[in-house]
Amino acid sequence: MKKTLRISIKITVIIMLIGCSSTKKGDNMENPTVSASLSSNQQSQSQSKDTAPKIKATNSNTNSNLLESIDTTKSHFEKGYYDYNGTINNSNSIRMSIYPLGKDMVGTYYYEKYGNEIKLKGKAGEKNIILYEYDETGKNTGIFKGTMSDIVGKIEGTWISADNKISYPFVLKLESIIGSAEYGKRYAQVVNNKSDQDVENFVSKIQNYIANDNKAKLAEEIKYPINVKINGKAIKIQNKDELIKNYDKIFYADYKQKISKAPTKYLFVNYQGIMVGSGLIWINDFISTGSNSKLMVSAINN
Repeated sequence: MKKTLRISIKITVIIMLIGCSSTKKGDNMENPTVSASLSSNQQSQSQSKDTAPKIKATNSNTNSNLLESIDTTKSHFEKGYYDYNGTINNSNSIRMSIYPLGKDMVGTYYYEKYGNEIKLKGKAGEKNIILYEYDETGKNTGIFKGTMSDIVGKIEGTWISADNKISYPFVLKLESIIGSAEYGKRYAQVVNNKSDQDVENFVSKIQNYIANDNKAKLAEEIKYPINVKINGKAIKIQNKDELIKNYDKIFYADYKQKISKAPTKYLFVNYQGIMVGSGLIWINDFISTGSNSKLMVSAINN
């Protein structure tokens, strides 16, 4: 291990183990014409793929030269997923997940308001990081130019449009690290023959069932017996009928609201399973028949 052994990062996720700105006055990122990437988010529902885009030339020789000047041998990033949350233009919330792949940094990010992932590819050195973003056609739509502090715990700098006409400050803080994970197999530690997208689609489905009080459908997706709290007392729910009978006491309003706001992408995973909403629920993959397996809710922390 390199210098990352000295990382002292305040990771905001509850683990169960345990910029400079050249913003133009009057610009408003709520206007979809301001940012090519934001506009792309509003218009496209395409999902990111495991293959990283090739870096294409932009109108800025300065940015290209800066990318080439980064000494990737001094990067503090090691094998695994690095998940961040933060803002662009001080008000637009984003979440980002990046991964050191060879000499490159690859990954995706999305605006929490829209949810559609945008691909990233660039390079990281000891202090500097450059990430080019791309739409679904592979066209460069912007650049993150940042510097890192607290090793990789914080990244801040400027987001610049591909034509260099618009810029906004951004700040990202490290949320969690999925160490040693293979690229494109974030959840492989606990799933069998399922893609990362399969996992995140399942979590979205569970979130939808709870938000819409679809008790019968939700009851089919839970591994029994399962421990819950009813009126502050720990209770073991033995089957679907008991879950449906006690549904309103388990999934009370405040708990449901927290689940509905929980991210369904870039989920934390360890030997216990896949964590949703800082431990509100946990997901695992259970062998059902033969070599087949089924994703199910394995813990409800209400």
